[in-house]
Amino acid sequence: MAVTTVLHQASYSWQRTRSGTAFGPVRSTLAAPELQRVHRRIEHWLRTSPSGSPGLSHFYGNFDRDAVFVRRVQPRGGRSAISHLLVGPSALLTPRLALELRDWQWLPTQGEHLAPLEIRALDQYRVSLDAEAHSPEALARLTPLLSHVLATGEGVVELPPSDYAYSLLWGLQAILDGLAFDLSRRTRWKLTFETYDDRPALPSGSGVFVRFRTGAKEPASHPVYASVADQLVATYTHRSAAVRAGADPDPHPSGAHMPSPVPVRPSPASVTSKLITCPICASTVDWADPALYRYDPLMGSYAELTIPATASDTQRAQMMRTAFVRCVDPEEPGSAHYLPLAYGQYGAPAVYGFIGATKSGKTHLLTAMIGQMEKHGLGFGLRHRPLTLAGHKSLIDEQVSPFLNKSQVIEQTRLGTVGLVDVLLIRDGEGEARPIALFDVAGGDLLEIEAARKFLDVVDGLIFVVNAAELGQDELGDRTFNTVLELLEGSGRLAEVSAAVVLCKADLLRFDDPVTLWMRQEDRVLDAQASLNESADVYAYLRARDADAWTRPYREGRKATLHVASATGSDIVVDKTFVRGVRPCRVLNPLISLMAMTGVLTSPEARKIGI
Repeated sequence: MAVTTVLHQASYSWQRTRSGTAFGPVRSTLAAPELQRVHRRIEHWLRTSPSGSPGLSHFYGNFDRDAVFVRRVQPRGGRSAISHLLVGPSALLTPRLALELRDWQWLPTQGEHLAPLEIRALDQYRVSLDAEAHSPEALARLTPLLSHVLATGEGVVELPPSDYAYSLLWGLQAILDGLAFDLSRRTRWKLTFETYDDRPALPSGSGVFVRFRTGAKEPASHPVYASVADQLVATYTHRSAAVRAGADPDPHPSGAHMPSPVPVRPSPASVTSKLITCPICASTVDWADPALYRYDPLMGSYAELTIPATASDTQRAQMMRTAFVRCVDPEEPGSAHYLPLAYGQYGAPAVYGFIGATKSGKTHLLTAMIGQMEKHGLGFGLRHRPLTLAGHKSLIDEQVSPFLNKSQVIEQTRLGTVGLVDVLLIRDGEGEARPIALFDVAGGDLLEIEAARKFLDVVDGLIFVVNAAELGQDELGDRTFNTVLELLEGSGRLAEVSAAVVLCKADLLRFDDPVTLWMRQEDRVLDAQASLNESADVYAYLRARDADAWTRPYREGRKATLHVASATGSDIVVDKTFVRGVRPCRVLNPLISLMAMTGVLTSPEARKIGI
């Protein structure tokens, strides 16, 4: 069964009816019966009382499989109230996502109608609260709140309205995620919250409900749970500090152990799923409690991983770091592939593919990118590390090192394959870490490659590789470009996929203007104006060379850039060796631009790339 990656919207306001005025839905992407069901569930939280806060407030409700996030404001009293809703599966619309979208006024439209929101399209609007949550003021308030949440298990915890409401909820959710499963019952905490309320009554519900209500008193720490809450907050602070320092934190440095809360928690059947789309076969994998596997280098295969009950926290963490999750394509039941467990443990993964004809140079470009990252890093505060240590080492030893150190030609991608080359974890400064998966897609007619079509249903960004040696030979351009764009257009995903078009083998054009200018510029640069200038120059150059067809991804994509690069620095090959050596030039800028366009990089400058 296909799992949706779409969130629905609804807009509420006061409107005239035959019987007077009523606060109800004005527009919605939900079918009428579904909207009525959602309305019945969250009617109480659609707005505060008529005399309530004129400012912005939010409600987030987790109703088992479904979640609703409500943005509320009434700038001129009760009759000016407006509410905007996001509705979707609780595995997608999580408390963390809701808090990240707290400042965003959503409701993108198609004409006069609302449009459903693809979850990946929200990445650029997600803003972390991690720094605010670690302020001394927020941490001091977090310990009493956490102690009451631990004592309650399921129930309401009230605090007075506070400027620290969102920071407290962020820290609380991070700690509850760390406690994701009670080790004895393996059940998940479920958080619902309201950032402002002025009504004493509250409908009954399940899970932990934290609300900031007028008239509530600042809670003192719970007498039973104060100590464990203090230790867990210290652990939270320690882990974040260790991550910022680049270390691997001990998950329980203080030895905190949580006593059982008084109420009985839900049964194991209510464990909330964490759904991740496999980038290889497009299947959906539940990452909440997967069976784990390890790679056995002696056997050259994967074996099931069993973590002994007697393993310490440090031993458990070590085994988990190298664990894999198994995925089976339902259309090919006899085959299986494996993804690193860490792939689904951070922010939303970004999937990138390299597109080009068989001899376009895309495999050399991808290899040069990985080699330059190993040598120089990504620059300007970016950190990266491989998620599969053994696979990454094999890639370096068997492909990157022979290419860079011995100038050896790399074998072309086998026809009929979409190959996962590497999975890296990218961290932008102090922001959230995001995995990126790099795929080399075989050239040729992609319509005949079923795996490639599946891949295009999950890809976030594409690097289109233009072969400089073929300019002027075929005015119709690269057939693989056209095929990919037509498949994306047919699936409705063209506007969702960012593109970096790379004029590769640019060393062949090094005496042409403006190629010679851009070949001399710095690599590893995040500069929106320079990116726009380079895109304009390359676009004009390709058109002047009667290669307008190669610019199609730039013309038709919602976010796109154009680049000049050379993976090898020369093209003379004898006995499968580049006789002048290999000298990559400006190979990382296309990848950095793609990470900016797909929300992996979140700085203000990054958000301007590709516009």
